[in-house]
Amino acid sequence: MTFAKDILVLDFEATSGDPYTAKPTQLGAILLDKATLTEKDAFSSYIHADLGGKVNPVSRITQEMLEGAPTPAEIGKRFFEKFGTNVLLASWVASLDRGMLKTIMDAAGIDAANYDYHFLDIWPAAYIHLLKRGYTGGIRSEEMFREFGAPPRDGHDALADCRIAADILRKIVR
Repeated sequence: MTFAKDILVLDFEATSGDPYTAKPTQLGAILLDKATLTEKDAFSSYIHADLGGKVNPVSRITQEMLEGAPTPAEIGKRFFEKFGTNVLLASWVASLDRGMLKTIMDAAGIDAANYDYHFLDIWPAAYIHLLKRGYTGGIRSEEMFREFGAPPRDGHDALADCRIAADILRKIVR
């Protein structure tokens, strides 16, 4: 099976899970070859944001980790320069990641509409794949990741989560 374009799996950590109000705090991305799904390139960076003195309970990202990190505009520009737009975007749950991508692209003055509007959301495909095999567990990432053989996570890391999502995509496709 060969996809139309290389697949760029991305994951954002953010100040909250609300795609409309959250601010991005970390971006991870891996570029997969369209034919082999092997990793061709990767990107990871914290993104400067104000956590208001709180620690994100999901990612465990602290304000200290974000001090001196690049701004959303800088990350948007770096991401765009590294990967361009001739890719098929993918993520584990698309709603937050699409919103965060638009946030950093807007900050960089880059039109997010330059990306193909076809977006590969891996979570629904993974869930259907598991259900077809008799899965009765939950729909949360951690349970599903473990069902696909991923080790338990101690907090979320955007790049590590991209690699888990890519591994699951490979298992579904193969």
